[in-house]
Amino acid sequence: MRFLKAIFNFLKSRGISRPIMIWLVGFASIIAALEISYIHGLLQKIYESDTTKISLLIGCIFFWQSILCGSQLWSQGQWNNSIKEGETCAESGWLWSDIVLSLGMIGTVIGFMMMLGGFATADFSNVESVQKLITKLSSGMSTSLSTTLVGLISSVLLKLQFFNLDKVVEDKKNSRSVL
Repeated sequence: MRFLKAIFNFLKSRGISRPIMIWLVGFASIIAALEISYIHGLLQKIYESDTTKISLLIGCIFFWQSILCGSQLWSQGQWNNSIKEGETCAESGWLWSDIVLSLGMIGTVIGFMMMLGGFATADFSNVESVQKLITKLSSGMSTSLSTTLVGLISSVLLKLQFFNLDKVVEDKKNSRSVL
């Protein structure tokens, strides 16, 4: 807790607003979690298990939108920036958070289709055929679960970021209406 307080105090002394501080600490935490996941081989497992590579697309969208949100938070901290621009970015961010969730669900459906597709050619009297079926089932299930996990996590994290941006834009709008 002291460490976070020291970081906030350092950033505050540099004239950085609280919302951008929250975004910076959150984004740095995401990068640290990804680094730990990479070190332990979790990212490689997700990449290898997702035969559709939809997880990679979701990750790219996530980072693109996160950086866009951070830059808009920074811009909104400068009082000469347009409120309308912040509202537009926030609305777009909410849309993209739903898109990554939907992409995760599409990966789930594709994974289930891969699983069920194995039954069409399976000959249960042949041991080799059953082994191929089990391989297809596990491949489909891992694709399904990987894309679901990546889509859900990305969606939640994007929604948290864009909630923060919405709050900043709303506060800015309210403070201008008072003036």
